[in-house]
Amino acid sequence: MSRRRQDEYLEWIRMARLAMENKDYERAAHLYKYVTVHFGLLNDMENMRKFSVKAGECYFNAGRNLQDKDPLKAIQFYIKASKCFREGGEKERADECDALIENLYEFILRDGRIDSCGDAYSLKNFGDYFVSRSIEKATECYRRAAEKALKDRKLHLSGRLYGILGECYSKLNRYEAAAESYAKSASLCYECQEFFESAWRYCLSGFHFILAGRVDLASAMASRAESICREDRINVILNSLAAVCRLLSQGSLHEAKSLWNRFRWKFKRNYAEIIDLCFQRLNSKTK
Repeated sequence: MSRRRQDEYLEWIRMARLAMENKDYERAAHLYKYVTVHFGLLNDMENMRKFSVKAGECYFNAGRNLQDKDPLKAIQFYIKASKCFREGGEKERADECDALIENLYEFILRDGRIDSCGDAYSLKNFGDYFVSRSIEKATECYRRAAEKALKDRKLHLSGRLYGILGECYSKLNRYEAAAESYAKSASLCYECQEFFESAWRYCLSGFHFILAGRVDLASAMASRAESICREDRINVILNSLAAVCRLLSQGSLHEAKSLWNRFRWKFKRNYAEIIDLCFQRLNSKTK
């Protein structure tokens, strides 16, 4: 290790300790994270875990200080603390943070403060935290985040969040809600001139409307996707996917299947399975 690099990380530790003395736990946590990354780059796992725990302790203290005054902000610190403790091998302390997060989240929901405090990014972070723990809670967070972003005219962010929301509803088999979220996302993407993303989301909306039994709306979504493909000269498989959606909505299953089989292998498994499910639903209705 060079002398300069050694002096640098020692200075971070000195400043972190000073910040802790002044009860500026957020700054101390950030500085300890720098030290954690420093040792990570050196592949010094022992010190990396040690300073990750120190960062976690600072985030935890920052959350505890805000728990009564600003529970939404406190949750953000507890989420960071949980991650740091897990990285440092302190599972029990991470679990303690997770319990506090759950309790505080339920509290601000009951108290009605979740919509009046915090911004779309904070709500998205909650969704990211909950997505591997409770898809229902994650869905609620993403919905609030998308609506908040739209209200604040953060169209790009809102479009992205409505797309994530569509994925969550799809996992919950709430197909009409998923279709509506994807359609909202597509509309916002189009407004932001993200034409490929817009056409893609309209396709997803169409397939989910098929699963919801709304083939009339599926046809409309497919037409919008095809129109955008022509408008922006999108000549990749996306325009063919839109055609599959349109053909399915029109009841042309054989033609749709023939086209879909040509490029199904190019799609991720979860998306391919949704489209396959559309064929299964429509086939069962024709028998």
